[in-house]
Amino acid sequence: MDFFTNTNNLLLLATLLTSGLALALPQILGRLNKQLLSVHESVQWVNQRQAQILDIREANEYKAGHIPNSKHLPLSELDSGLKQAKIDSNKPIILVCLTGNKSNTALAKLKKAGCKEVMTLEGGVSAWNQAGMPLIKQK
Repeated sequence: MDFFTNTNNLLLLATLLTSGLALALPQILGRLNKQLLSVHESVQWVNQRQAQILDIREANEYKAGHIPNSKHLPLSELDSGLKQAKIDSNKPIILVCLTGNKSNTALAKLKKAGCKEVMTLEGGVSAWNQAGMPLIKQK
């Protein structure tokens, strides 16, 4: 019981809880908003729901390694290139970037453009690669 009466211990405990919450909050909020899919969930969406994977990285990043059957449309061309990339706005779309950070910007643009169901691959291509999933590399 002495642990909880010591002011230094309480400060350390408060710091630990605050930092843990700060680290976990983005993940929690993303899950609550249902905008993030894990690698496993993404594979399920593609197999069961015919989801489209849209890679929004730059061309050199895409060529260095991309998810099989993904469509490429850099974030900078997203507004004008949806029709050219043959994205069906009625089917689920999974957005992919390197780590999952840029996908949130693209998510808002696609929803504004009328795409019904748009999600982000949590952790991006980095998470896909870490999970041991295949990547296609181009020269």
